[in-house]
Amino acid sequence: MSKIDVAKLRRELASEKSDIRKAAFSELKSLAVEEAMPILTELLNCKNDDILADVSKAMLNYKDEALPWLVKALTSDTWNMRRGASMVLGRLGPGSLNKLMSMVPENEEDVDYWMVQTLGNMGGEAVQYLVRIFKHPSQKIRLAAIRAAQNINDPRMVVALLHLLEEQNWPVRKAAFDSLEKIHLCNPKAVSEALDTSTDEAKFWIIKLLADQATPDLVPRFARIVETAPMESKLEAIKAMAMVENSEAHRLLVSYLAHKSWIIRKTAADSIWAQGIGVSEELISAIRGANVDARYWSVKLLGQSREPKIFEEIVKCLQDSQSAVRSATCQALGSLGDKRALAPLMTMLNDESEDVRTAAILSLSQLGERDEIPAKNALPAHVRKENMSSCPNCGKMVGRNFSFCPFCLEHLRNACRSCGRAIEAGWKGCPDCGAPL
Repeated sequence: MSKIDVAKLRRELASEKSDIRKAAFSELKSLAVEEAMPILTELLNCKNDDILADVSKAMLNYKDEALPWLVKALTSDTWNMRRGASMVLGRLGPGSLNKLMSMVPENEEDVDYWMVQTLGNMGGEAVQYLVRIFKHPSQKIRLAAIRAAQNINDPRMVVALLHLLEEQNWPVRKAAFDSLEKIHLCNPKAVSEALDTSTDEAKFWIIKLLADQATPDLVPRFARIVETAPMESKLEAIKAMAMVENSEAHRLLVSYLAHKSWIIRKTAADSIWAQGIGVSEELISAIRGANVDARYWSVKLLGQSREPKIFEEIVKCLQDSQSAVRSATCQALGSLGDKRALAPLMTMLNDESEDVRTAAILSLSQLGERDEIPAKNALPAHVRKENMSSCPNCGKMVGRNFSFCPFCLEHLRNACRSCGRAIEAGWKGCPDCGAPL
């Protein structure tokens, strides 16, 4: 073929028109491999995905004969060509793997990197090669191999990645976990067994993987971790336990609301909410229990449930001896949105604790916002102009029938010192006994 013909063929192979490319690739078949492969290799640098797909298909027809050119392309200065060569090599399949590995130049980092990408597309036959690269001296190559492993859905690869969770190098552990997230279900037994045999560092990652399985037999194992493991693993075990939707998991989560550690109590509360069981006998029992922390968190959770049937139980908690629980109860009543809470919350405006009084005010405002409006643009009765007067202490407008100002918490109605009659704001004397004020 003349140089002019070769130049014309190259142009047609790179044409954006599929019919022209199709005719050119048919003509290419008449060339010997020594003539065709340099042309095809040059086209690997193309950025058009359709052309690359046709080039890849043409190269695959040459099978092992294409290997020397493809391996050489891995050393190209052009990123696109290296990527294209890797893509074609990955499609050659495991049958060419041994021959391919024998041809790869050693100690060339770019080649190693792209070979890793190639191996990740070759299936189970590439496991032993990728595992070997897990120990490569270059961290860049190691991480590339570990990430490529997620493309190999093979039980052996799961075992190899689990070992990497023991590494001191955090990026290696994270990359191994990311790959295991994709393929760990092809070997769940190995992951489950690793929970009992791994170090504390690896246990943290394994718990996150097992959370996806959410099987009841994991609950007692997670419970042991909460009792004995470092804090990071404890918290992950609690979160994983919430994925198991059975009564034993829920009972344990509620019991952690009384834990001595605040972060465990908070994590347990968040996990119970995520579990979505709502009102349960365990939570109701907790608000009646002796532990103040359990009462605090359980009443908050019950308030978030917005179940009207729990109203009477929550109201009782307004009498709790601990101000934190009373404050949480006020918040819970506001969350419930039940209008029956208005009167009980008003009584809490005189509580000795400022936190409780503030919580009561906020909840009252929540309930006020939920007042049913009888007509379009109508205002709730307590904020109509004719039903309001200014507070003598802070000057803000409040309802005439309020006993306390919700803004400054001062009494709105003072009593006559002589006869005890309620005195309205602005009066100079008592209308009953005439005593000056």
